[in-house]
Amino acid sequence: MAKHQFIYKNPQVDLKLKFRRVFEASLVVTLLVTILFLYSFKKFEAGYELEKTVDVKIETIDIPQTEQFNRPPPPARPSIPIASEDEDIPDELTIEETEIDFTQPIDEAPPPPPEEEEPIVEFYALSEKPEVVHRVEPAYPDLARKAGIEGMVVVKVLIGTKGDVEKVEVVKSHPMLDDAAMDAARQFKFKPGKQRDRFVKVWMTIPFTFRLKK
Repeated sequence: MAKHQFIYKNPQVDLKLKFRRVFEASLVVTLLVTILFLYSFKKFEAGYELEKTVDVKIETIDIPQTEQFNRPPPPARPSIPIASEDEDIPDELTIEETEIDFTQPIDEAPPPPPEEEEPIVEFYALSEKPEVVHRVEPAYPDLARKAGIEGMVVVKVLIGTKGDVEKVEVVKSHPMLDDAAMDAARQFKFKPGKQRDRFVKVWMTIPFTFRLKK
């Protein structure tokens, strides 16, 4: 059976055991060297001298007040002769300058420009058709009622941009019933028609049927 032989390190040559003592000794030596270095160069002299102050003298000077001279008015502009096609007017005739007094009131003001009428769009070209908001039934004429007359009247109305009826025209006529149909059509109220995003004028037909109750 083999025997194990243990090898032990000599404590005198073991560096781990001497590390702490060597570190403390070197730290003490370093502090001593630093203290001696500071005491050797504790005086510091710099060769710097302050600049001498310079006396500045401020002198005041009286400046004479400037004088303004009025310039003479410019000479009058000479009249320029204008050539004329009329032989009776002499060549020396010139146009004199005229002065207009704008403070005087104007006797008559020019008339205002006429308002441009809004275009009337065809019914089929509308993006939104007019809608009846308020409908009025026509009153049956007494003379037609007594005569027993019945029939249909078709009127054409011009609807404005605000929904009012501006014009009324008869398309299909009945002599004794036309006036009643036109009076009723004038009282209609509409939601105006639109072309794209704006209200426009448009013609629209309205039929009225007159029938006697039996």
